[in-house]
Amino acid sequence: DKLRTIDKMKSDFYSSMSHELRTPLTSIREGINLLRDGVGGEIPEKQKRLLTILTVEANRLIEVVNSLLDLSKMEAGMMTYAFDKENLGPLVERAMVEMAPLLESRKIRCEQKGFEELPPLRMDGERILQVLRNLIGNAVKFTPAGGRVMVTARQDNQGVEVSVSDTGPGIPPAYLSTIFDKYQQAGASGSYRIKGTGLGLSIAKHIISSHGGKIWAESKPGEGSTFIFVLPA
Repeated sequence: DKLRTIDKMKSDFYSSMSHELRTPLTSIREGINLLRDGVGGEIPEKQKRLLTILTVEANRLIEVVNSLLDLSKMEAGMMTYAFDKENLGPLVERAMVEMAPLLESRKIRCEQKGFEELPPLRMDGERILQVLRNLIGNAVKFTPAGGRVMVTARQDNQGVEVSVSDTGPGIPPAYLSTIFDKYQQAGASGSYRIKGTGLGLSIAKHIISSHGGKIWAESKPGEGSTFIFVLPA
């Protein structure tokens, strides 16, 4: 009983803090975007690059806040879903557009293929977008400047398989079985580390499992990583 009470207090705190932080952070991000787009007047290219970096960092903070809010919902059993027939292709395009400032700041190409032939799937589009955003974002963060991220899809008798591959340093085998646990980070081999809460992959796993699918990672140190999820067709 005491542990349950502590867990509830923790979830309530995460939820309250997330709601309080999300609105001002979103306003800050939108203000930065307006400045970058020249609403206040034309700005030099150097300042645009600085504003792009600020946008990336604001997005990262919003991602942390959203992850804490989703964690509180997961732990309270209150994660909700709105299932409907949707296409994956437009969701991938949305995720890539949202990632544009991060891609630009790191000079990374993000490409997709195989989504045109897919049938509509029964899913919560916003939740699957959240998974795509997390996987693509992780891939971009772990890929060295000038690298490439590839998002591909194919259909088989198991359903629709989506993979997100990077050209980063890879993940040591010992991490592959635990990176979907809470507070675990997809630690790269060597000293290359990325900021993060370690919650994104845990939330992604919860979302995919709630769709009746599965998610896993494949990697070899020095050869990049691929994160794969399958949704029932």
